[in-house]
Amino acid sequence: MMEGHEENLLKKFGAIEKMLELLNAFTASPYTYSAKELSEKLGFTKPTVHRILNALEKENYVRRSFDGKYTIGYKAYQVGMIYANNTDLYMEIRKVIENIAGSTGEQVGYAVLEGTDALSIYESQMQDSRIRYVAGAVYPINSGCYGKVLMAFSHTEEELCEIVPKLELKQVSRGAIMDPQELLEEYRNIRKSGYGESADEYLDGTVGLGVPVFKQNGSLAGCISLGAIKSDRFCKLREQYLKELFKGAGQLKNVIW
Repeated sequence: MMEGHEENLLKKFGAIEKMLELLNAFTASPYTYSAKELSEKLGFTKPTVHRILNALEKENYVRRSFDGKYTIGYKAYQVGMIYANNTDLYMEIRKVIENIAGSTGEQVGYAVLEGTDALSIYESQMQDSRIRYVAGAVYPINSGCYGKVLMAFSHTEEELCEIVPKLELKQVSRGAIMDPQELLEEYRNIRKSGYGESADEYLDGTVGLGVPVFKQNGSLAGCISLGAIKSDRFCKLREQYLKELFKGAGQLKNVIW
């Protein structure tokens, strides 16, 4: 009897793990998938995928679009907003980010480090259609300002030298830094200058600036980053953009403990 009970529990745990794995698939671009695509992506049988999707759709964690593909439902958004509202004064972060976006006219966002992933907490409403950052999305630590700045200021030199060589660096774009030693040097340069920058790293044809946000106790809270299309205008306004970013970081430091 006990063996049968334990076997049933293991089956339930396995089913839960598969459901979570499928739900996690929607956090990666293009954020919408057909059942067939999910089956191929995850290596699950089609009946398993359909069974999980039906359960998630019933509870509004996923929804079906007009073309029959699935995407995140409103219940997942509700859970995410509960997380956001409990992440170091979300509304204050939102206000600061929108102020910077308004004064610069560029895409601005705020991200935190979760393990070795940069998690976007908030993205400004002002966005160029060619630069699409999504709140709740995870960004790599070897391309773009979010991941590089967060890693550079979250760990000591010794910790980074131990962590980085063990990581599986992802070639998300042509400009991604794939050599661990080169990435460590990039982190050193970021710490030395006090901010990070990127060009053609996460998205081709784009540039970015990122500054760390510290808590009042001196530990890292997150990163404010500005993204723009590569242009003469950006080069001309770069120093002003940095000034606005550091100003916003200072404002958040006053309210994040």
